[in-house]
Amino acid sequence: MKPFANHLVSFFIVLAVVFMGAVYLMKQIKDNGSNDISSFDECVSAGYASTDSFPRKCEIPDGSVFEEVINDKAELIRVSNIATGQGISSPLEIYGEARGFWYFEASFPIRLLDENGKEIAVTNAEARGEWMTEEFVPFSAVLEFENPETNLGTLVLKRDNPSDLSENEDEISIPVIFEKPTVRNNCVITGCSSQICSDSEGITTCEYSPRYGCYKTAICERQENGECGWTETDELIQCLSSAQ
Repeated sequence: MKPFANHLVSFFIVLAVVFMGAVYLMKQIKDNGSNDISSFDECVSAGYASTDSFPRKCEIPDGSVFEEVINDKAELIRVSNIATGQGISSPLEIYGEARGFWYFEASFPIRLLDENGKEIAVTNAEARGEWMTEEFVPFSAVLEFENPETNLGTLVLKRDNPSDLSENEDEISIPVIFEKPTVRNNCVITGCSSQICSDSEGITTCEYSPRYGCYKTAICERQENGECGWTETDELIQCLSSAQ
């Protein structure tokens, strides 16, 4: 009976060794396979679990985490008052909503470029609610700029990325057209918000006033006194009165 017991013990030892070896071999194969993984889709296809967060994430044994790429930017950020090809002028108010992870410390950068990619102005959009969430959070911003020589430009809303990790980089670009008020008799429109009609370029403080928006479609021309100024149409007078 004793030899049989010894054989039985030996059998279970061998079985345990074989089982552990098989588990180790399978783990090695899986780990080696993870070395070839470079995206969220490949991670999930390899059998690794994904989170229920938005966007979803998948982690492999070496600690690398892959985030699901959302091709539909409308699922990440939406601008409600500016459409592709829309005319814009300074000061430009921007409204919309973005997922909480688009922000950092309740803000994210907005850049305005001319047709050649030159930066004209930059500002920060501010969250109008609790931003530490995966849900959409409203935002607003005001961008003041001087019209460039080009007629076309691009409004760029970037995901704030303090980590500087490439996988966290994201942005949306909206092509825009620079609206320019009517200018006559060699007059010049100047000021940070294009609010001054003068004979020459001038330097002003860049404080924002709702009145400045009234000059977007006004006429800058030489007046009866020989100096350049805004022509006081009924539309302009009414707008300035309402903006006070």
